[in-house]
Amino acid sequence: MKHNFLKVLISLLLLTPLSSWAASKSCSITYDLTGWSFLYKAYKGSGVVSCTNGQSAKVSLVLHGGGLTLGVSDIENAKGKFTGIKNIKDIYGTYFSIDVHAGFARAAEARTLFKGYIAGGGAGVGGGYGLGFAFSGLTIKP
Repeated sequence: MKHNFLKVLISLLLLTPLSSWAASKSCSITYDLTGWSFLYKAYKGSGVVSCTNGQSAKVSLVLHGGGLTLGVSDIENAKGKFTGIKNIKDIYGTYFSIDVHAGFARAAEARTLFKGYIAGGGAGVGGGYGLGFAFSGLTIKP
């Protein structure tokens, strides 16, 4: 009897992290960003987040950072994905972002995002001119 209790206890301890991992969802985002950069990068925009658990929300985006960057762009209908989300409220906050952009009349940008156990990324195209990379903070607000 004592050994059965220990087996059950050990099994529960080992399966608990797996069940919390299985409970995490992924979310996708479609967004627009407009801004400029000259060593300093400042962009604003809006988007819609949709999660695999059926939750969705309209969000506003603010990005500030710096790096070897120069340009002006208007990115439209960009797409991204987040993993490690348990609830749509987890999407809100400031993410560490590594951004890369390039273009002449037709601008493209891509970024990776990190906030705690949540990772994400996004990419899009639009009008504008620019070239560079930056380390930024991307804040997602309701």
